[in-house]
Order: sequence, then structure tokens, then C-alpha cells
Amino acid sequence: MSQINSRKAKRIERIRGEIMDAAVKIIGKKGFKNTTTKEIAAKADMAEGTLYNYFKNKEDILLSIAERYISYKRNDFIPVENVISMEDFILKVFKSNASNVAKEHPLEREVLKALLPEFLTDKTLGEMYYNRIVKRFLEQIEKSLIPLVEKGVARDIDVRIMSRILYSSFIGFAILELNSDEFIIGADNPVRAKVSKAYIDILGRGMSQN
Repeated sequence: MSQINSRKAKRIERIRGEIMDAAVKIIGKKGFKNTTTKEIAAKADMAEGTLYNYFKNKEDILLSIAERYISYKRNDFIPVENVISMEDFILKVFKSNASNVAKEHPLEREVLKALLPEFLTDKTLGEMYYNRIVKRFLEQIEKSLIPLVEKGVARDIDVRIMSRILYSSFIGFAILELNSDEFIIGADNPVRAKVSKAYIDILGRGMSQN
């Protein structure tokens, strides 16, 4: 990428971030349905028409906020090189997802908590959420599991099944966090370590070939 294109990409990312920050603040006060793109644009100090140069619509902004929050919790999915067991594999996945994001980004957490029903009940938003977030996660897990099955590290179970079991467990922890579960939110590092070990022992051994 040339320096000019690199600067342009960084500028676009910066402006998108400013728009999302503005949206989080307004949605946090008024709710998603009562928030307009005009209000978001005004909060971001730009014309509404300019906002549409960076996002297709309000739903696109919402999904981008969710994607950004998730990106705080993990980078692109962990590589599978040098994985010696399913416990090892799940430990790396768990570590890439476990963090103090809820404490570091409380407003975004509250916005996403309020928007959970929207993802579940609004067909359009639900499909967007699945295609942009859930499907990508499942594909990454499946891609990572295939060589583990081939090497005999993981049990010879359909990777589509295993990926969905893993995802269901991760999303369960995420929902507990978003809903302010006292045990999860208040856990110090030693407690988190115990939760991690229990999770890895139970799920990892069940998926291991040996």
C-alpha cells in the first residue's frame, strides 16, 4: 500500500471511529430506535450526507460498533501451529477472548447490552449480525479445527458441530458479562484462572482424541 493510500485508509478509519463514538453516546441515552443518523452526524460534527460516505445506514453503524467491541476482545483467530492438545487449543482461544474489556469500555458494553434484544428480534439486524460476526467466527474456528482432527489431536467429530459448541459457550460467557453477572464481572485474576481451567478441562478433554 502506498503512503498516500495508507494515509487515506487511516483517515477513513479515524472518521469511522469518531462516528461510532458519537453513536455510542447517543444510543446510550436515547436507545437505538430513537436515535437518528442526523443526530449521530451532528454529534460527530459533520453533515448527515457526509456520514453516509462512511456507513450505509444506522444498522451498519450498530454492527460496526459490535464488531469494534469484539475486536477489543480478540485479534484475528489464533493460529493452530504447535497446538498439542484440545486443552491447549481452547486455552489459546479463551485467552484471546478473556479480557477486561467490560471495565475498559463500559458505555459500549451498556449499549450492546441494550441492543441484544434487537439482534434477537429484528430479522434484518439478526441476519446482519450473523453474517458479519457469528458466521465469521464459526468459519475461523472450523478452519482451525480441521488440521487438529487430521493430526488426531481432536476427536473425529464434524467441525461444524464442534465450532458451534465452542461458539455457544463463548457467547454464553459474553452474555453473562453484558448482563453484569456478579461472579464474572467481579472476578479477580485468580478466579478467572479457575474459571478458565474448569472450562478448558471440561470442554477440552471432551473434544480430545485421547
